Amino acid sequence: MLELQPKDKRGYFMLPQAPEGAGYYVYGNVGGRLNTGHQAQYAHPNLMTLILCIEREWQAIDERKFGIGNISVAGGAEYDGHVTHQKGLEMDIRPVRKDKLTGQEARLTRFDAAYDREATTRLIRLFARHMMVRTIYFNDTEVQKAIGGGRVRSAMRHDDHFHVEIRRYA
Repeated sequence: MLELQPKDKRGYFMLPQAPEGAGYYVYGNVGGRLNTGHQAQYAHPNLMTLILCIEREWQAIDERKFGIGNISVAGGAEYDGHVTHQKGLEMDIRPVRKDKLTGQEARLTRFDAAYDREATTRLIRLFARHMMVRTIYFNDTEVQKAIGGGRVRSAMRHDDHFHVEIRRYA
């Protein structure tokens, strides 16, 4: 039987890596090794559903792609010192850039000139309004104020990506 999309022992699928016309791109690495980001992109079915829903909503309001990084390695083992990203319920997403740069070289922080705060706020708002989203971490206090309600909070090392965690059962 031909396996079309890699699946781990939990039954979680790897996020499709380069679907034509998708509103997202993938980035990252495992253990600092180039071209290994896909190894950490196994998502619980609920998270996969949310990702695909948000990327369609995003495409309706913006032509740029957003970057998805760490989710979970196959089987949920700890990696790269992450105490999170083991259940397939969490993911990292880059802030939106003012340009259309994608891929590994598209990394930026909230302090960079290429950072688009307004677009990042719109993208985070798409996640924040979904009932299955439990936690969002991102250190831009202006984004936190714009979203309101304490939905977005600060956490160490969350200047170059925002972290979304969902409830297992929504």
